[in-house]
Amino acid sequence: MRLPPDIRELVILRIAVLNRAAYEWTWHEPEARGAGLSDADLAELRRDRPDFDERRRRVIAYTDAMTRDVRVSAESFDALRVHFTDVELVELTATVAAYNMVSRFLVALEV
Repeated sequence: MRLPPDIRELVILRIAVLNRAAYEWTWHEPEARGAGLSDADLAELRRDRPDFDERRRRVIAYTDAMTRDVRVSAESFDALRVHFTDVELVELTATVAAYNMVSRFLVALEV
């Protein structure tokens, strides 16, 4: 994968928050810490509007849009192009989609 590990884990934990998937959070929190996310970063992910640098804010906005609305505006997608390659954007999109499926599966089965 070319998507940076901190971004991948940021996305996974944000999805866990949005979908109330405690199990997913529990298993990915150590991975996130290993990827360089701090206690402050983890706390920010639980807020309605996390306060990160521009790159991470764009990732959170994209993750939130895909998770809540499925569709993403062209403006939101174009804002990511400044920070990521085409390959990374595909991986980012696949990560958001896959972990939405995982979290919804876990929540539905009350795991």
